[in-house]
Amino acid sequence: MTIMTPTPLVGRPAACSDAEWEARCELAAIYNALVKYRLTDQTNQWHAIRVPGEDALLTHHYGWMHEEVTASNLIKVGFDRTNHNPENGEPNPSATEIGKLFFEAEPEMNCIMHIHTKAIMGVSAQADGVGPYSQAYLMIGGGDVLGYTDYEFECTDDFLMGLLAAGRGKKAVVEAWHGAFVFGRTAGEAFFRSFYLDQACAVQLEVQKAAACPGVEIRTIPESEQQRHLRDMAASDWYGYEGELEWHAIRRRLDVEAAHYKA
Repeated sequence: MTIMTPTPLVGRPAACSDAEWEARCELAAIYNALVKYRLTDQTNQWHAIRVPGEDALLTHHYGWMHEEVTASNLIKVGFDRTNHNPENGEPNPSATEIGKLFFEAEPEMNCIMHIHTKAIMGVSAQADGVGPYSQAYLMIGGGDVLGYTDYEFECTDDFLMGLLAAGRGKKAVVEAWHGAFVFGRTAGEAFFRSFYLDQACAVQLEVQKAAACPGVEIRTIPESEQQRHLRDMAASDWYGYEGELEWHAIRRRLDVEAAHYKA
């Protein structure tokens, strides 16, 4: 294996539109926010965002740590697999293949996060999947918004078609023994769902440990209550579940604590 250490751009790339630059800042914010909330996996995991108005996506150089990612050192990759920023290195092949797959199939989807925290991996190995043990389960939209697929190392045609089928009409796909693909119309929505998917899984694992203690009776959220709460949440006129409120706050914090993400 050849280890490449690219010399990335510092500052806005040539011929970068205002819309592309904002998309770059949004995606770089995702990488750095994941560091802040300890949701990274060394140099692994990848995240991608659609370049507005183009048949292209942005992702990072495979080998950078999340905290090294900035707006200018992201790589623009065309859906024809052309690397428009070779000076910034090479993307994770699964990022380009899976990103292209979903962005072409789902016009309203603009951001994909591939995340494998310990909690998500732990629950991904459970046959019943993510369960109704907490509000975090409701924050992601309940069980109906989750698809499931099995892990594959290579992005074969069979795997990609199965993944696409599992993700149709869903907000995330849990990949057994591995992690999850989380979708959003915006960067903030994808981050919001990823954060609460991890939280729902972490709570589930804690509840399951408690269930082994003598005298502990576990209460899951009844189906009728799930549906009632989800209806109330969807109708709320004071709080949204697309992550906009949180995302603006996260970017304000990053502007102070990790301002390099916009470089």
